[in-house]
Amino acid sequence: MAANQDSSVSSRITLFNQQAEEHQNWMMINPFAHYNVSEMPKRTFPQEEYGKAPAGSLSERRSLEANVRALEEILQLCDMIEKSGQDDPESGLKTLAFGPLFSLYNDISDKLLATLLCARKHGFVGFSGETLFQGRDEAVPVHLLRPFEKLKTEILAKVADLRCVFTEKLEEPAALRQD
Repeated sequence: MAANQDSSVSSRITLFNQQAEEHQNWMMINPFAHYNVSEMPKRTFPQEEYGKAPAGSLSERRSLEANVRALEEILQLCDMIEKSGQDDPESGLKTLAFGPLFSLYNDISDKLLATLLCARKHGFVGFSGETLFQGRDEAVPVHLLRPFEKLKTEILAKVADLRCVFTEKLEEPAALRQD
């Protein structure tokens, strides 16, 4: 009987030591566990992980949600240019001057310039200059780079892909990153 209790105690001690070591390893990489920054070990990341949230984390979930919202706003902007714009005689695509676009879009959102820059980065709209200013650039044309139906299909496909990634990540159990 003493041998049985001894093995039970030793297995509990082993389990405790294992959990203590895991906790100690986690505290080494936890930036909030150090009183002095110089005590914290320098972390290294592979190039593809740098600047990205840990897989399965709440931060990654928020990032995916923000990307979906941004794409939905871009779609709304392209739709507004399609409905309110005029046909460009050269390309046949819709064009709308920045001034009228600003007036129309201001009722929807106050983030027109950020949405325009993001849409240009993704290759959905085009305009001259680096940025547009109300008053100075009222007559600068903002034009769709492809027919609206193609843009709509592309944007909705990206949103669907992000939502698939988002729902797949929800089904996986969140685990701490082992660095």
